[in-house]
Amino acid sequence: MLTQDDIRRRIRAAMALAGFTSWDQLAENTDLSRSTVKDLGTSRGRARESHLRVIAAACGLPYAWFTVADIGAAIAREDEDASVLERLEAVERQVAALLRRDRERDAS
Repeated sequence: MLTQDDIRRRIRAAMALAGFTSWDQLAENTDLSRSTVKDLGTSRGRARESHLRVIAAACGLPYAWFTVADIGAAIAREDEDASVLERLEAVERQVAALLRRDRERDAS
């Protein structure tokens, strides 16, 4: 099971993959309120299954994106479609960048 911190990172990575550059933009593409979406980006927000399903759909990702620890397993396809592999590599780069940013922010 992923922690809420991990889920927040996954939400940010999903947003990046979908081309959403702000929490407002994510809210505009879901039926979630702006305040709910913005709270999910902070430690006070608690992502529920219903939130994650809506965000996954808006970002074009499977719900497993938010529940499976191994991102590759979350989006794996049996036919090993090259576009899926490319997306996985992009996701891994995005997650690494988000982790670096979080570490830098925590060090400040």
